[in-house]
Amino acid sequence: MDLKQLQYFVVCAQTGSFSDAAKVLYSTQPSVSKVVKALEDALGMQLFERLPRGIRLTVQGQKVYQYASRITNEIDALENMASHGMTKWIRVSLNPSSWFANQFVDFYNETYEKNYHFQLTTAGVRSVMDRVRDYVDDIGFVYILSQQKENFLHEISRNKLQFVPMYETDVVFYPGKETELYDSGKSKVELKDLDGVRFIQNYQDEFFDIGSVHEESFQWKDIDISVLTNSDYIMEKMLKNSRVSNVSGSYLSENKTGTTPGIPLDMGDSNVLFGYIIHKGEKVDESVQELIDFLMVQLNES
Repeated sequence: MDLKQLQYFVVCAQTGSFSDAAKVLYSTQPSVSKVVKALEDALGMQLFERLPRGIRLTVQGQKVYQYASRITNEIDALENMASHGMTKWIRVSLNPSSWFANQFVDFYNETYEKNYHFQLTTAGVRSVMDRVRDYVDDIGFVYILSQQKENFLHEISRNKLQFVPMYETDVVFYPGKETELYDSGKSKVELKDLDGVRFIQNYQDEFFDIGSVHEESFQWKDIDISVLTNSDYIMEKMLKNSRVSNVSGSYLSENKTGTTPGIPLDMGDSNVLFGYIIHKGEKVDESVQELIDFLMVQLNES
């Protein structure tokens, strides 16, 4: 077993295809397949199921991927050190948030003289959790509905991670400018008011549908999500010029304030929780803690 085999294996797992992995690796499909087969032989286990279209990790392959991705990421970090000296990199994944984007700009300017370097990735809750678990990122920022907190924390604990809540806010409904609810004068909307409404959301995340506490609880599968995007620009344009609406936390939605008025969504005692994911029992790097402290100050002032 060698590093090349691990690198090829990780790329194959991420692309779900030997041919797509070959393009990323600037190799050929037969060569990639041969390297992965050599790794399977060395480990004495099948890592992928070969499907009619693409490949899929086996249960054993999923376990190997966690270790292999950690090794290859650490190699990447070492190579960055070699090429850039002891540059401090802060790797962050997060749910799309215009509020976070604005805070990050301020944090970058405030710490400019420290010469921090950043890698930022937007993704859904599940992907953020996986990236932190696999040491792809140092920290992940997510928002979840409080009604799903218990089930979410079970997933977090199972992956040897820790979730630290930072802020709790109301759930807000943002009607598109071309919808009937825009300028309706309503002080709040109820779940029944969402019937027939089409939505644009940043991510349709599975955690919103895991083990609802009550059958009548809000679930994404009960509403018509017609557009999924990780672009605030597309979100703003669609809300301003179409008949789609959006549901999110009020503090996460600064890009919508000039586009559409937010209306509180009555969901009983359920709110949106914002917080971060880190490895349980592991010390947070000082630069990452500096980012956390900065965000806490901003949240307390909001």
